[in-house]
Amino acid sequence: MQLRRVITVLIMVTILVVPFVAFRVLPEIGDPNSAPNSHVTDYYIEHTISECNSPNMVTSIIVDYRAFDTMFETTVMFLSGVAVILILSNKPKKRDDMFRKFNPCTTNTGPSIFKTVNKDVMISIIEPLILIYAIYVLFHGEVSLGGGFQAGALIGMTYLLDVMVVKRKDRDIFNYSLERSVSVAGTGPFIYAVGGILGLIGGGLFMEFEAIPLPIEAPELHSIGILIVEVGVTVGVMCTIITILKAIMDRVSFDDDND
Repeated sequence: MQLRRVITVLIMVTILVVPFVAFRVLPEIGDPNSAPNSHVTDYYIEHTISECNSPNMVTSIIVDYRAFDTMFETTVMFLSGVAVILILSNKPKKRDDMFRKFNPCTTNTGPSIFKTVNKDVMISIIEPLILIYAIYVLFHGEVSLGGGFQAGALIGMTYLLDVMVVKRKDRDIFNYSLERSVSVAGTGPFIYAVGGILGLIGGGLFMEFEAIPLPIEAPELHSIGILIVEVGVTVGVMCTIITILKAIMDRVSFDDDND
């Protein structure tokens, strides 16, 4: 087993080091003749609004000019959730053992710490406000700060609040099984890819949003493509966070679960 781990580490190090040693895939830092410093950055600055119809230059670069690269980042996010499930599924479930190690007492000596939280306020006011803000961040990502990653993280945080405050039998907002959350997380990269496929259907290249077959101006087509990408990223990030949290929660219980 020890030899197997050593071999695995050596393979990973080789895969990471060899491309940087054998191939000059990245320009030198500060090189004035590199593509970003010579013409790419200037092109983004001059054409972001006219081509992408987005005053947020960061959003235009990430989900339009570099949409193909960001699609694989979303896929990696989804695969990380799958990896967590595979790792945790190989070990026996130990729900309360880790807590008993630190607290040998088998009976509670006082009220639960979460009893001081007004659950009605948390569920009725705070969670809906977070969800509304997440939707705002999603649909205004191309014109202001924010976007799919931030919206997905906000919705994932809402799930975290929900599982911390509400008993399992009373959860109505996020009552997902682990298998369902993984399946929905996989639809995130799929929705993302649909935006690229629409460009192919219109006779353009993959992720060429101005080729989407709709009878509107090219800048508006870029806005539609950016929105499709943001929705896919939101779904992927949101459900990946929920998947990881559910994988942990299925193995660990808290004292409040039995209140």
